[in-house]
Amino acid sequence: MNYLLPLFIIFSFVAHAKVNSELSGNLEVQGRHAWNNPEAKDLFQNWDQEDFYLMYGNLNGKLEFDHSRLEANWFVRKSFSKLYKNDYAATRIYNFPNSLVARNIFKLEYKDQDSNGLTESVLNKIYYEFDYKEHRFAFGRMYINYGLGEIFNPINPFNQPTGLTSIQQVAQGNDGFSFTYFMSENHTIGFYALGDKYVENYQNEFTKTFWVHGEYQFSDKLQLDYVLGEDQKRGKVGGQVSYQGDEALYFGQVLYQTSYVDNKDSSNLWDALLGYDRQLDAKWHLRFEGGYQKQNKFAQVGFGSRFLPTEYFAALALVDEIHPLVKLTGTVVNDIKSGFTYLIAKSTFNLSHNMEADIFGYTPIAKGDTVDNPAQKLVTTDLGVALRAFF
Repeated sequence: MNYLLPLFIIFSFVAHAKVNSELSGNLEVQGRHAWNNPEAKDLFQNWDQEDFYLMYGNLNGKLEFDHSRLEANWFVRKSFSKLYKNDYAATRIYNFPNSLVARNIFKLEYKDQDSNGLTESVLNKIYYEFDYKEHRFAFGRMYINYGLGEIFNPINPFNQPTGLTSIQQVAQGNDGFSFTYFMSENHTIGFYALGDKYVENYQNEFTKTFWVHGEYQFSDKLQLDYVLGEDQKRGKVGGQVSYQGDEALYFGQVLYQTSYVDNKDSSNLWDALLGYDRQLDAKWHLRFEGGYQKQNKFAQVGFGSRFLPTEYFAALALVDEIHPLVKLTGTVVNDIKSGFTYLIAKSTFNLSHNMEADIFGYTPIAKGDTVDNPAQKLVTTDLGVALRAFF
């Protein structure tokens, strides 16, 4: 990690100069006991129950000048479990997202896995951004954040949603350039030129992405987002419509992906999402997301790197703040087609102004027809605790 020392020196120096600087981060430790799905043994997952331990954190630095800024984030993750001895799939589920860089040219990461665990260290954000009147230009490794889906967010292929995982405070970086043009108070367009060598296993030339994301505010309540371009060797086009009503937020997304532009065996893909979000009263919050993601028949696992092993799904989440220091969350996800149903329960305790703890559980509560979706057999039952601190 030779790039970390220069960054530390830079941020330490400007802390005493006439430049606005900021340093923040978080650290979290988790432990869980997992019970395997007996049907997973059909997929060579030959274990019954096991423990899994995880520690991860972020260190984020920011320098702000008159019309520009430099920002970087260092992410470190360490996990331990006997499950690594045979490289069982559960370790990748517990570490989702497995990659902290979605479009990766430069690597800037260290990863080491052995029979006892996995160590990762990655600079998942480092970019310079310059503002000038109606324009904003950035280059480097950047986060690309847009879209309202927390469980499924198809119009944004550059940052996987983590609404169903136990890992928080994570985002994926993307290598390239961006140019944002503020056409008016109501209309903004972002242009992205990105690259990725991961698709070709860091051999030969990189896979190119040319992407446009626009936001048009029709009124204080109604907004349209649109996306189009070429990404991961597919042409893609789609959009999102959101309406902020007096009592709730309504939104919908659709994304169409062509078959591979280089004529390799593939098929087109469709994604769609409908969402509803409402604060019921001072304590209760309700959120619904339902959607469709077309299964990729040419992928080894039909949904590739996506976290949801479902084609049609409906998810309902309820949050109850039973005390100013205690929050209960329950989420049910159902595969409408197969009948597979998954329950997530979590209790969050606010221990201080910069520390909180979770008790969480994950379990399938209804088995589905796994003929079309064998990955659903890999879903385990877990009970765990987490402690996180912010600074």
